[in-house]
Amino acid sequence: MANGEGRMASRWSEWTLLVIACSMLALELACDEGIENYKPEPNVHCVLEAGRDTVSLMAGMTLGYFDSIPDSGRWNGTAGVLVKVTHRDSEAVLNEVPGPVGFYRAEPVSIVPGDSYQLLVTYPAGAVVRGSTTVPDTFSLYELGFDSIFYESWPGETVWVQRIGFKWSESRGAAAYFEESEAWYKAGSDSTWVSYAGFNLPGRYDSLYVSPFILEYDTLTQMTDSLPLDRVRLAIRAIDRNYNDYSMLGWWQGGSELMRLDGGVGVFGSACVAETTFRFQPRDRR
Repeated sequence: MANGEGRMASRWSEWTLLVIACSMLALELACDEGIENYKPEPNVHCVLEAGRDTVSLMAGMTLGYFDSIPDSGRWNGTAGVLVKVTHRDSEAVLNEVPGPVGFYRAEPVSIVPGDSYQLLVTYPAGAVVRGSTTVPDTFSLYELGFDSIFYESWPGETVWVQRIGFKWSESRGAAAYFEESEAWYKAGSDSTWVSYAGFNLPGRYDSLYVSPFILEYDTLTQMTDSLPLDRVRLAIRAIDRNYNDYSMLGWWQGGSELMRLDGGVGVFGSACVAETTFRFQPRDRR
């Protein structure tokens, strides 16, 4: 009886493996068929920035499902695209940039905070992509503050760190804010530079502490061994709904409804930046 049960269990295991193998084969064939039948879509990327007089755009075709990231190593650019950006009663036509295929630019173009812009992209094969964006309004950074705290980095080990906090006023029309930091360190007679890109902050945020990574950094070991910090540039980028949803959700979920383009995938968004640069003098531990 025991041997019979063993043979029965063995046969069930064989059937299970066979079913799994067949399922995987069917899935692979279905995927191959889907890839073979895939039709590339127009892929457009353009983010306007208030204060800059240049509009840059990438126009190409997707290479596969959920593919909309402008990765220069995989970018499938398209030549001969007609690109127009309209603002009020004016219209800017972007010219093709020599070099890599699919890059377009126009200057000077006035990007006015609080104003709306429309995009019209016409491909040589006839495909048309449309989009619109409203540039977030101007805002400012204020109330830079310096303090220090003690925290337990490891059981029984207390660390003292300095902090730089700052606040910013509201940017009307911003869906979120993005933190950017740059720092320059004194290293002998030379100056060492490092940049730090933070993360999207929902629109309700209006204050932040500079990353400890910026305040204490060793460029050789990438450990917090404290090179003397010379100066810091802080920037908050207020971004519109198109730019925020695409950067947070649209590109990896493949949801065209999150990209808000008519006739293609990608993003047509806008941003407004507030920034300040200051020198930093380390304080004695208190």
